[in-house]
Amino acid sequence: MMTFWYRVCWWICRIGLFFWHPVFHVVGRELVPAGKAVLSVNHSGCADAIWLLLALDAPQMCRIIAKKELRSVPVVGWVMEKFRIIFVDRAAHDGTAYHEGVKALENDEKMMVFVEGTRCNGKKHVRAKTGAVRMAVEADAPVVPVFITRNKTPWCPINVIFGEPYYVEKRDHWTHDEYQHEADELLRKIYKLGGDTYADHIGEDSGLLLRRCPRNHGGRTRPQGTQGPQLRQAGHARPHHPQPPRGG
Repeated sequence: MMTFWYRVCWWICRIGLFFWHPVFHVVGRELVPAGKAVLSVNHSGCADAIWLLLALDAPQMCRIIAKKELRSVPVVGWVMEKFRIIFVDRAAHDGTAYHEGVKALENDEKMMVFVEGTRCNGKKHVRAKTGAVRMAVEADAPVVPVFITRNKTPWCPINVIFGEPYYVEKRDHWTHDEYQHEADELLRKIYKLGGDTYADHIGEDSGLLLRRCPRNHGGRTRPQGTQGPQLRQAGHARPHHPQPPRGG
């Protein structure tokens, strides 16, 4: 349920951030399905969550998972509480935030998830986290890849590009490697939306120091669907027969 303060904070953010980035482009907004969805986003700046909320055009309830340390930041913590942020203790690994996210989806709310789990600082590649895929499977919610401009220099254009929504097929049993593969594919889709060559290195050893993450050029190319055989388009009927598990 959207609160009064949620709307107030949404408008404050919309007005305030436009002083820093007056040029704001949104591509594919019409692709976002009504009702529940897992909005899966790359993460390069502190305001990424706000840009996504603004890209939805009008105040829409979208739950966000963020690290609990932000709750104690003056003003920021207050605003995040009004946005009904789900705070996660990354050291606890107790699954509390995950289960809250699934519950929100089951209540027909949207969830925004940073697939990388942290900001990409441009110095090393980060392996995709599996939470977005797991939530989508458990709540039977469509996944929407979203790319946000990685160059956050003041007054540079900010582009938010929504990709084609899709469902990840349910299976009787998922291995961790299968979840990881789906998460890597999702992250690859996200960066391909922006024409970012970082997509070519997703899945590599995240512990290795590799070349710098290239800055996004802010491409506004119309997103292309890249569904594999294990995916089904959002809005299409679920197959009556489960597809055979992928090998590997």
